[in-house]
Amino acid sequence: MFDVPGHGLTKPLAESILALDFPESDVERINELNVKANAGVLSDDEAAELEAYANIDGLLAYWQSKARQVLTPTT
Repeated sequence: MFDVPGHGLTKPLAESILALDFPESDVERINELNVKANAGVLSDDEAAELEAYANIDGLLAYWQSKARQVLTPTT
């Protein structure tokens, strides 16, 4: 997605990726959904919403890992 074939991930792009995070309103919603999930009262729609957040978080973690590799000098 960000890695252009033959060009790699640039340092400015890697720095931008590391700066990405969920907005506070999404963090609050994730927390609400987790509380409901732990209480066993999550609706099917809410479970799908929480799963979508988890998928996005996983993708973001993957790209941030790639970005850290670009920014960490190898010895």
